[in-house]
Amino acid sequence: MADDKAIKNVQSTFSMYGFSITRSVATFLVKQLLSVAPDQRELWLTRITDKILALNLVDPHVSLEHVKHAIKECVRPDEILDASETIFNVLNFEDIPQVVYDPTMKKFVLRKVPRDYFPEPLHKPNVFRDRLTLLRERTMRQEPFAPRKFGEKNKEKKELVPIECLLTDSREGNLFVMGILSQLVDGQYFLEDTGGAVKIDLTKNPQVFDEGLITEGCIVIAQGYFEDGLLEVKSIQLPPIEPSASSRAAFGTENTFGGPHKTSLKCSEKLHNHQEAHHTDMIVIISELWLDNAEVLEKFRVILEGYSEAPPIAFIICGHFLSCPPNVTSGKKLQEGFRQLSELIESYPDIKNTSKFVFVPGPQDLGAPKILPRGSLPRKLLEDFTKKISGAVLAGNPCRIQYCTKEIVVFREDMIAKMCRNTLKYPERGSFYDHYAKTMISQSHLAPMSLPVVPVYWRHDHALQLYPTPDLIITADNSQQYTTKIGECQVVNPGTFPRNNFSFKVYRPGTDEIEDCELPNDTEDG
Repeated sequence: MADDKAIKNVQSTFSMYGFSITRSVATFLVKQLLSVAPDQRELWLTRITDKILALNLVDPHVSLEHVKHAIKECVRPDEILDASETIFNVLNFEDIPQVVYDPTMKKFVLRKVPRDYFPEPLHKPNVFRDRLTLLRERTMRQEPFAPRKFGEKNKEKKELVPIECLLTDSREGNLFVMGILSQLVDGQYFLEDTGGAVKIDLTKNPQVFDEGLITEGCIVIAQGYFEDGLLEVKSIQLPPIEPSASSRAAFGTENTFGGPHKTSLKCSEKLHNHQEAHHTDMIVIISELWLDNAEVLEKFRVILEGYSEAPPIAFIICGHFLSCPPNVTSGKKLQEGFRQLSELIESYPDIKNTSKFVFVPGPQDLGAPKILPRGSLPRKLLEDFTKKISGAVLAGNPCRIQYCTKEIVVFREDMIAKMCRNTLKYPERGSFYDHYAKTMISQSHLAPMSLPVVPVYWRHDHALQLYPTPDLIITADNSQQYTTKIGECQVVNPGTFPRNNFSFKVYRPGTDEIEDCELPNDTEDG
């Protein structure tokens, strides 16, 4: 019979974790622990409660099934992954939760958003309201904008003043104001937040802009002197970037990245071990694989030939998939191009059977309208291809990819050109690739611009969120290839394959290395 003292110990241990367990379930657990050496029982009890904690139970009452599941997980060999611990997974926008700030709970929470392309008009202002709220609350947790702690005297603090205070309290002087940069009147700029809008004067100091590509629609922090209803700006800067680890700490083990997993796979020790054991695994990244161009297909054959003996985990292939804009013949050309591609892949059985092929559409590809997030390439049109190539994944744009504990975001859009055309002041120093990456990560958004420039579906703007910041952002842009790093996040562009000397990138998740690759022009069949 189970020891009464041991039963009470189990119940008190679960109570410390915030759980409630009945005597009958606790008795069952004590009986299971009898098969373990006495000096190991406390350790096993802790491991079992940790496994139950990872289930993210809505109800604190622990059932017999929960205990059995936890015991099964504890005795599972380390090299065997749980059913939810996928090594490679592609997520579309339907799988991505929205990160929102709950003012009642005073913390960020995750919200599931149903698919809705035609919502009520009231959702339109929510696009920028949600962007602003996220960045404001993120900024308020960091120095020097974090509220002064009790007893703190020496640190210099900066207060973000809501626009409502400027308009109602006649608050004047040197202030810091966060808001959305807008042009409410032609030729006149304003800062907007949820409490109103204030006109800003950018003419007194032409050097007001800090680093970054700041455009209309960006959320900025303006420092200036407010008087007579006008904010005379001395400097405009992007909100401070928050380290990814700090962002994740607020969510615990919750899965902020998306997908079917209940907990964040960054917490999976088994996936981390798999990632380290397979540090040579690689992901090949190509942009603009023109399937109606014989030379491009031949160059891709050279790539397949080169990796035939060591197949990559995946090929991430971004559009456009045709060399010319859409017309009446595009459907047949696309179908024929993918037929040739399937024959090419089938001629390398090891790659066909091992590698995934993720296809991300470009702005001019057939399929969904030019509104973000956009759907995949036409599935019906490419039905024969997906049947022949079992590893093919027709993803949306943008999409998210999880490899072991790494979080990757893929975005195919010519954003650098749009941001450079619309920036209020082009930076005088530094690479515009670095400025673009900094703007994107600072804004926690892939396309931080006004809706007329970059249309988005109002209910699904969160699919372009970058919070917490991922490990790798692939911005397949119509520009030269580049690799840059902001904080712990790498931002890469593989370059346009046909126009950049057949250049592409290779990412090694196990070591976080990015390799620049290029095919020679004089390649011969071999």
